[in-house]
Formats: sequence, structure tokens, C-alpha cells
Amino acid sequence: MKLHIKVFASLRQKYPDINDLNPLTIDIQKGTKIVDIIKLLDFTTDEVHLILLNGIKASIDTSIEENESILSLFPPIGGG
Repeated sequence: MKLHIKVFASLRQKYPDINDLNPLTIDIQKGTKIVDIIKLLDFTTDEVHLILLNGIKASIDTSIEENESILSLFPPIGGG
């Protein structure tokens, strides 16, 4: 199965070429958990705060079941 990954904000420091218009596409097994993708990308679970799978909020324990899914990863966002 193909998975398209997009990273945003400070997560792009590690992968500056991955963005909304240029996702990273990888092959995965059906049922792969998002936490495994986070580890594959060399992020910690503390670095990833908001996860969207096909535009719907997901958790690190969510399994990816659909081919051509889009995984969007966002860091915690602070402000003042």
C-alpha cells in the first residue's frame, strides 16, 4: 500500500522537502500503526502532537487500512 506523508511547522526541520505540495510517499503493509510511521521518520511521540489521517484526527495507535492514505503530522504549537 502507498502512504503519503506530510509534515508541518518545526517537523519540517528534519525533512525540509516534505510539505503539503510535496509529500513523502512510502510503501507500507495494511494495518501499519501510525506510531510505527512516526518512529520510521525518526520522530518521537512527544514531537508529534496532532495527527490527521485522510483529514480526520487520529491517534498514534490508529492503523492505516486504506491505500493512498494521507498522513499529516504536526508538532505541538505554542503561542503567547
